[in-house]
Amino acid sequence: MRINSPLLNNLLPRLGVLLMRAIYGTCRQTTRGIEQETKLLAQGKPIIYTIWHCQLSYVIYYFRQRQGVLMASPSRDGELISRIAQGFGFIVCRGSRQKGGLSALKSMAAYLRQGHSAGLIADGSRGPARVAQKGPLVLARETQTPILPLAVASRHKITFNSWDRFELTLPFSTITLIFGEPLYIPVDDRGPRLEYWRQELEARLNHLFRASQQH
Repeated sequence: MRINSPLLNNLLPRLGVLLMRAIYGTCRQTTRGIEQETKLLAQGKPIIYTIWHCQLSYVIYYFRQRQGVLMASPSRDGELISRIAQGFGFIVCRGSRQKGGLSALKSMAAYLRQGHSAGLIADGSRGPARVAQKGPLVLARETQTPILPLAVASRHKITFNSWDRFELTLPFSTITLIFGEPLYIPVDDRGPRLEYWRQELEARLNHLFRASQQH
């Protein structure tokens, strides 16, 4: 989304926040498997939440005002997402696999050590869709923080013809946030072992995603 108007650049994030509040505020919101999160929160430690890019929108709304930390790409689309997330109370670190990703992960690690939970898009800002990248795994390994996979099931939605098949929930729908089982990445796991965990994360996210499509 290339927008050169300063007025629109300032207006669009505010409209995005208002639109999300308007849509999700009309919806019936439920959860499935939330006991997985409850157990982790009871330990008083942060969590790394991860989800596929196509279902990002609702989790920004659901976790609003928790002062979590997110990564957004340095692109113009990333700027819009960043400012919408900030409008919901998130801390945002800018970076992607192509540019600034390592620096952003280091910043996120510092916030995790301060007790903030974090959110990362498992397939990144450009995909391939529903193929897990290693960013969440590296962050989890270096901070010894559990990864909690998520998916969003919407009874009524629009699916866009974009690279990620982005899903937009319609007003007055029923939304279910699905929590998977946490992953713990051992501190010494690198190379082939890290690839094993990447495949495991991808499999778990796709299992949750398939469940979300049967809602």
